[in-house]
Amino acid sequence: MGKIGINMSGLLKRLSFQTGQSRKVTYYRPPIYGKDNYGVEDGSIDAEEIIVPDVRAYIQNQTDKSFVQQRAGHNVTGKANIYLPNLGTLKNFPNFSGATSFNEPEGFDKIIDYDRTVYQVPTTATGSWVSDGTGTFASDGESITLTVNGGGNLHYTGSANSLEADRLTFQMKCSGSVQLNAFDSYHGGLTTNDRIKYDNINFTPTDNEWVIIDVPFVSGTVAKGTSIYYNGSRKAVTVTSGSNFAASGGFILDFKKFKVDFSATAGDTIKLKNIKYYKSAEWSIHNVNDYNDEYMSLSCVRTSGKRDSRRKAYGASYNN
Repeated sequence: MGKIGINMSGLLKRLSFQTGQSRKVTYYRPPIYGKDNYGVEDGSIDAEEIIVPDVRAYIQNQTDKSFVQQRAGHNVTGKANIYLPNLGTLKNFPNFSGATSFNEPEGFDKIIDYDRTVYQVPTTATGSWVSDGTGTFASDGESITLTVNGGGNLHYTGSANSLEADRLTFQMKCSGSVQLNAFDSYHGGLTTNDRIKYDNINFTPTDNEWVIIDVPFVSGTVAKGTSIYYNGSRKAVTVTSGSNFAASGGFILDFKKFKVDFSATAGDTIKLKNIKYYKSAEWSIHNVNDYNDEYMSLSCVRTSGKRDSRRKAYGASYNN
């Protein structure tokens, strides 16, 4: 009997639509740090991190939660078999197409699972969305669109709890010559001291193609970096936080504003949707159970970060 092929990507989509058993995750490989002559990591990065967002996966839990106290409050562990599309499918994702640095799954790569939405910035209507004095807003009931008269920014202001979130994601589609320069998240206040800034991005997306951005939602006083992969290239992102976070011990205060900075010309459009502050569950790959032309089956272990009560007591800084 000949081999029966499986369209794993299509199967995962069908499972999502019909049963909800399939969901979207982010595939993450941590950076590889350089070493000194004694074999000790020296803080320099020899290989950058790899982030592939919006990957459909089927997670078959073996142990959902087992409360085992560990250092620094890391206490929620679990085990699961995770099924992903084959490597060729992942390498052809729009954000990751053409990348040559991702050849196979490796031990201790991460599967960042979506636990729950802590706060979603509304894009179903134009209320509370503002540009810097130029352009007009419209909404199709799902996304918000700004037709610009020139470069500048667009932002949403509101008030909501954001303590439990540890990642920020959104989708963006542009037309014309729009360049994404930075995006900011303000908490507790509306000054530069109250913001977490994702800066020095400076790239121009392809016309009318969705870009998926999924980054750590962080605070603290030390500048950290993250990445956006687009068309197979890594866009380095500088992450800094205002002085008020240091005064609060890195504590993430209530959400106040989400802002996107851009360059553009009159008539260009920027569309945003699915702007979510969410709580993640991180899986670490320990075994590759099956790896073929159709799918990958990975044996993973989950160790979540601090309990929410400890986050509130000690502060939700980047270094925690």
